Amino acid sequence: MKIIYRYIARRLVISTGLVLSLFVGLFLFFDLVTKLGEISQRGSLYQVLAMLALSLPGKISTLFPMSALVGATLGLSSLAIDGELTALRAAGVSVLQIAYAALRAALVLSLLAAVFGDMVGPKAASLARAEEAKAAGLDVALGHAQGFWLREGRSFVNIGDVLPDLTILRLTIYRFRQGHLSRELLALSGRYEHGRWFLNGVAETRFLKGRLVVHKSRHGYWDGIAPSLLSVFAVDPHALSVFNLFRYINHLRRNHQDTARYELVLWYKLLAPITTAAMVLLAVPFVFRNPRHGGLGFRLFLAVVLGLIFYVFNRGFGDLSLLYHFPAPLGAMVPTLMLIVLSLWLLRRAG
Repeated sequence: MKIIYRYIARRLVISTGLVLSLFVGLFLFFDLVTKLGEISQRGSLYQVLAMLALSLPGKISTLFPMSALVGATLGLSSLAIDGELTALRAAGVSVLQIAYAALRAALVLSLLAAVFGDMVGPKAASLARAEEAKAAGLDVALGHAQGFWLREGRSFVNIGDVLPDLTILRLTIYRFRQGHLSRELLALSGRYEHGRWFLNGVAETRFLKGRLVVHKSRHGYWDGIAPSLLSVFAVDPHALSVFNLFRYINHLRRNHQDTARYELVLWYKLLAPITTAAMVLLAVPFVFRNPRHGGLGFRLFLAVVLGLIFYVFNRGFGDLSLLYHFPAPLGAMVPTLMLIVLSLWLLRRAG
């Protein structure tokens, strides 16, 4: 059986890789067409291509579940067309054993995709945001763990992160006068309201001749960079690693802010391997359909439609869970559990 498991896994890996390459290439082409106007406006083909290249890890993570479903359908259908599945059934291999082989391969692939997206995706997204800011004309430098730097007149501004609602975290401002550092301002967070930034947890240090003057306060103000310029740095929760999601959730809790959206994305990421495996399991029953009910093209079309339906339902149910304040694990788990139940029911009928 090990030989059969390895053979089925190899076919699924090849077909999933092929489908994933096609999907990623197609979406990159659409993005390139969309950004052609930016080339004519800013005249920088390199920046556009760099942003497209840096978006690859995020696209791979997003498109992998759909690619796994279509790839499993393609790989298993090719085995059926070549008569190999019939030979396996004649040799005593059950539908459940074939599904188990596909499930093993799907779990390994989905875990690798999750690790890749968690390690490479956030770094690539940060670099992409920096390139987008440069393309927008901002004088920006990106740090590894220190956020990003902006220049505002004679001041240098460091911002740790920009949340989706344009709340800024870990603000540091260095003001210079006549070539010397005159003032340092630190703030834990800030929100833009009524034409200025309202800061929380402020510590201001003034560098006077021969002495330092430190002033701390719970609140402060900053008439600085407009939030529209910072929107390109806004953190997409889906682009964060699991570790950073934990960190942001704890930060928001400490500041008594809503964490539901981040918790939902966290559970999406934790459940991603199981969701991908369930989608592969869904492909198995359709391979054993009667050929009179449709050939390979129909099966691939059906796989794409089912994948899109699940994607819309999964995100839609998550949004409903946020709207009605359901627990985040429930909002992320229910669509996956329904998919698993449907897959097992169809698999039982096929067996």
